[in-house]
Amino acid sequence: MPDASPLNGRHFQIFTAVMRSRGLGEAALKLGISRAAVSKTLALLQRETGVDLFTREGNRLEPTAAARRLLPRAEQATKHLEWALEEASVLRQGSVRTVTVAAHAPPLIALLPAAIRRLQATHPDVNVRLTVEAPPEVLLRVAHHEVDLGVTNPPAPNTISAVQLCESRTISQDLLVVAMHRRHALAARTVVHPDDLVGVNVIALPEESPTSLLVRATLQEAGVALPRGIVASTSMGVCALVQQDVGIGLINPMLLSNGIFPDIVTRPFRPRIELLTEIYHSAIRPLSEEARVLAQYIEDVAASRPGHLGTGARTAATKSPGRRAPRTRAT
Repeated sequence: MPDASPLNGRHFQIFTAVMRSRGLGEAALKLGISRAAVSKTLALLQRETGVDLFTREGNRLEPTAAARRLLPRAEQATKHLEWALEEASVLRQGSVRTVTVAAHAPPLIALLPAAIRRLQATHPDVNVRLTVEAPPEVLLRVAHHEVDLGVTNPPAPNTISAVQLCESRTISQDLLVVAMHRRHALAARTVVHPDDLVGVNVIALPEESPTSLLVRATLQEAGVALPRGIVASTSMGVCALVQQDVGIGLINPMLLSNGIFPDIVTRPFRPRIELLTEIYHSAIRPLSEEARVLAQYIEDVAASRPGHLGTGARTAATKSPGRRAPRTRAT
């Protein structure tokens, strides 16, 4: 039987640091080790994998195409190492427990604060770590076991393979609204239609955003094409620009539920575009008791919100490629 490879997560952590640095010296400083140790690790990694990862050009190491292809997997291995070390630290401390959550902006604003307050009241010994991500990144972090829970929109069908590694539950359904500065001309309308957007500065979300896909399909059906003059990476960015009267946005009304943008008003958009919010967790890694409690609190807060459309008890287990999560849709 051949000897086991001496490679471990630390080797890929060092490889990742080198790939994300301007040289061995910078990577060594980030890692707190010597430059010689970094060089030795790279040599071992190349020897054990049998893959040429770097070429030398003068005094610099240049990554090969193989190294660039390996990088995403190495970063994933590094994240798993960090997660394992954090878990070991928790076990050493005994009583300290942590729930990690990734969410995009609307549920971050509308749902998570109240749910976390409830968890603090019932489980004061539990810590919460929260990251804010775009919807695709939320799903990736759940699928890679980097967080316990994700709260975001479902992806468009066949766009995010990571959803197949997640289980999901729809917790809220809301109707897309048009957000505008209170002095904007469209504020005089009771309802906004696609034709009303012609000639108006519309601040868009990225093309791959689930909301953008729905809006684009709806406008195409109406025969309306809008220029993509301004694109904000998140709906929070859209609202920050709308607050300054740069343009209008088509967004989830969750984002405006706590009044942090006082100069923004909303109007219904027709035809109706229904936006789903779902809570995700890994289909492989079981949830801790604390994470299950927080997930229930998030769902309870969503159910108590005035104005949302309700959800019923729809659950989607998407571990199998033949099953899909409930999708966002226009109605």
